[in-house]
Amino acid sequence: MTSPRVVRVGTGVLLWLAAAAGATAVGMAAVGMIGSDIFGSSQDPLTQAEVEQRLAAPTTGPTGAPTGPSTGATDPATPSAEPTAAPSSTPPATPPPAARARVVNALGAGTVTAQCNADGTVQILAVSPAQGYEADPDDDAADDHPKITFESDAVEVEVRLRCADGVVTDEIEQKIED
Repeated sequence: MTSPRVVRVGTGVLLWLAAAAGATAVGMAAVGMIGSDIFGSSQDPLTQAEVEQRLAAPTTGPTGAPTGPSTGATDPATPSAEPTAAPSSTPPATPPPAARARVVNALGAGTVTAQCNADGTVQILAVSPAQGYEADPDDDAADDHPKITFESDAVEVEVRLRCADGVVTDEIEQKIED
C-alpha cells in the first residue's frame, strides 16, 4: 500500500513534467512561426530574375509598392523564375524631371526637401532643422519662390527656392548675429 505522501509527490512530479512538455511545445511552435505571417504562409525570397522583372515593370496602384508577396501560385501577374520571352531592348520610361525631389542642405542649419511642379512652382515636401535650430517656412502659398529660414541663437540661414528647367535651385544666405 502506498502512502498518501508518495502519491502527492508523484502527482506533483507528473504535473510538473506535463507543464514542462507543454511549455516546450508552445516554445517550439513560436520559434517555428518566426518568418511567417499571421496566417502561417511564409514569404519566399525573390530570385534575381524576379527582382529584375519587378524593377523593370511599371508600378501600379496609388503607392507604387508591390502588390504582395510572391506565393509561387500560377497567376499571370506573378513573375516566374523562368522568363517566357526575351527581355526587350527598349529602356523603361523615366519620370519627368519635375517629379524628382531634391534635398537642399542649408549650411548645416537643416535640410529642405522640395520638388518642382508641372507649372514651374516649387512644392516643399519636408523641412528638417538641425539640432539647435528652428525652422520658419514662408507660409505665402501664392509665392512661387518659397523661403525657409533656419534660426539659432547666433545664426540665421535663409533658403530661397526656385524652379529652373524642372529642377529645384536654391539661394542660401547666412547671417551671423552679434
